[in-house]
Amino acid sequence: MIKQIKVIMLAVIVTGCSSPPPPVPVEWDKAAAPLNTSLPQWSDNNVIVPSPTVNGKWTSSISAQSFYDTIWTPAVFYAVAHSTRIVVTAQSGTDFFNAKNWLRQNGAKGVIEYQPVFNCLTCRETTIYFSR
Repeated sequence: MIKQIKVIMLAVIVTGCSSPPPPVPVEWDKAAAPLNTSLPQWSDNNVIVPSPTVNGKWTSSISAQSFYDTIWTPAVFYAVAHSTRIVVTAQSGTDFFNAKNWLRQNGAKGVIEYQPVFNCLTCRETTIYFSR
């Protein structure tokens, strides 16, 4: 029985220490075969993954007439997802609710405050203030 174990151990050691087979040589005279013939399937999503640790205090603001039609940087989406206080200044309640819906769709979790803009007949922009 001990001789069989020794033979098995010796076989395992010999096969485990053997060198790997040589790589297959490249056939340079053949035509190249394409690997990726199409672009990968990608679709946009609205998944917001907030950071588990956020340190420091900061403020930021953005202004726009339509938040849906504006291209924003990642810093704006970070501010939306990590702000503890969000204040929206708008000319009308409709503009406020449009901004609030945009904020909720992009990961805002806290209370969103409304401050109406008075004495400005030509103001059409809505401003959002973020703070932490």
